[in-house]
Order: sequence, then structure tokens, then C-alpha cells
Amino acid sequence: MFQRRARELRIEPDVANTEAGLHHKDNVLEAEHLSVVYQSSRGPQRAVDDLSLSIRAGEFVSILGPSGCGKSTFLNVVAGLLQPSSGGVKVLGETVASPRADVGVVFQKPTLLPWATVLENVLIPVRALRQDVAAARPRAQELLALVGLQAFAHHYPDELSGGMQQRVGIARALIRDPAILLMDEPFAALDAMTRERMSIELQDIWTARRKTVLFITHSIPEAVFLSDRVLVMTPSPGRLHAEIIIDLPRLRSLDSMSSPAFGAICGKIRRMFNDQVKAP
Repeated sequence: MFQRRARELRIEPDVANTEAGLHHKDNVLEAEHLSVVYQSSRGPQRAVDDLSLSIRAGEFVSILGPSGCGKSTFLNVVAGLLQPSSGGVKVLGETVASPRADVGVVFQKPTLLPWATVLENVLIPVRALRQDVAAARPRAQELLALVGLQAFAHHYPDELSGGMQQRVGIARALIRDPAILLMDEPFAALDAMTRERMSIELQDIWTARRKTVLFITHSIPEAVFLSDRVLVMTPSPGRLHAEIIIDLPRLRSLDSMSSPAFGAICGKIRRMFNDQVKAP
């Protein structure tokens, strides 16, 4: 039974974006006054507006927000797949201008090559960077063991379930030993039971490797279950609305989701979203 409850912090820009918070020496990721504006037939559309946040080494941080609030846009900037309109993002103190070898990405769909075995799919980033595939093969096999797929190394993607395919995607993202793992709604396409099981497995992987994780999701229980902190964004344009520190003991189990403390945290976050909808 959880004995502690999360502390809810309403964040104003001058509190959330302090120099100490943004530039702590242990920060892996720093976003400072980040804005992204798209050009459309209706004119400029601001997806992300003056977003500042930081994530320390080993943290598991989730971002929650309504559809269209810029969550995935922000992740694409961190991944180096999209350039900001103003402000910027740093990984390990270096400004992100293009995809980096020390940033791993897991998307909603694992996009595995159907003609390649599971093991060869995990090794794709190594081949793409023209690194030594033979030297990386033992690490790939180790990662498949970590995600529980060592027996499926020589299977093909169409022989795997959706959850198993997503685990291959996680192993592939870890093959280069990234400083930060970005996960963009990786379980959204899975059924409810598989999604819960994948949350447990991801927690186990994170516990074993303690990678810094930025996790995008629409699911409040999923975010609370997995995270050290949950960042709540406003409707479009996306701004940082609140930070929820999940001060609950680990390891967490599916039974944890039925505890009063867990329910209280989820209720607080839901009320935030309801308040946003009601706001003029």
C-alpha cells in the first residue's frame, strides 16, 4: 500500500524556469524558451509556446496533455527531427540541431523491417552509422534478453505480437546506449491488457538500466505508474501548466493502481484537465 502522496506544484513561468532548475549539472535534457510555429494555409500556427523544462540523469518523466498541444512536436525537436522557431534544446549541454547517436527514439509504431529478423532489426542503427556490426551483436543479444525476447532473435516481425514488436523497438533504441530515451505514445496501439503488461515491462527495463526517459502519453494512469514526474501541458499552443512529483515507492505493481494514493494523484491530474476545458 502506498503511504505517500504526490506533491502537486502549480508552476508559474518565473518559478518553473529558474536558472538553477534549467542548468543543473546533472541535467541530461534542457529546453529553454522553446517555441515551434508551423506555416499552414490558415497562417502561422503556434504548436509550442515558450516551453522551458529540464530532466536529470536517470529520471523517468512523462508529458501529458490534450491532443494537439505540442507533445510530439516537442519530442521531435529533442530528437533532432524538427527545428524550433525560437529557443532551443540541449542534450548533455550541446544544442540539438540534428539527430544524435546519444538520443534513442521509440515511436507509436515500431516500424520494423519485415524481411529482417528480430536481431537484425535491433542492429539497424549500428548498420546505419556504419559501425562494427559483429562487435555490436553481443550487445543486441543482451538487449533482447533484457526485453524478454532472447528466444525470438531469429524470428521475423510478422511472427510477433504487437507488444513483442514494441519490445524490439525498445531494444533497437537502446543499442547505441543513448543518454536519453524518447518514447512517443509507444503503447497507444495496444489493447488495454497488453498495454498494462508493457508498462510493467518498461518499468523493469528502466529499473535495470536507469536510462533517462521522456515519455509522451495520453493516459493519466500510465504516466503516474511509470514516472518520477509528470509534466502537464496546456491546450494548443502547448505551454507547461503544472508539474506533479510522483512521490510513490518503487517498484510499482498493477495492484498499485487500485490504491487510494494512486487514485488521488490521477484525480488531481484529471481535475487539472477539466479546469482547462472549463476555462474561457
